[in-house]
Amino acid sequence: MTTHQLDGSGMACIHLTPRVKHAITDIAAGDILEVHADDPAAREGIPSWCRLTGNPLLGSTEHDTNNSTFTIQKKDQS
Repeated sequence: MTTHQLDGSGMACIHLTPRVKHAITDIAAGDILEVHADDPAAREGIPSWCRLTGNPLLGSTEHDTNNSTFTIQKKDQS
């Protein structure tokens, strides 16, 4: 299992979720994508995207009023 990083700093959530989709497509099933975001809307948008796509949200951390980190595992393709 490998951890990959996606820096979404400066991106509105509406632009970030397509980047997450692209990044997760390029990694192996079971790998981790760590997403860094500074749009407070990502706190609702990223978990919603995970629920819709079936990619488990392993955790999220709110660092301050804007900055968050999300840990997403790519779902198995089985």
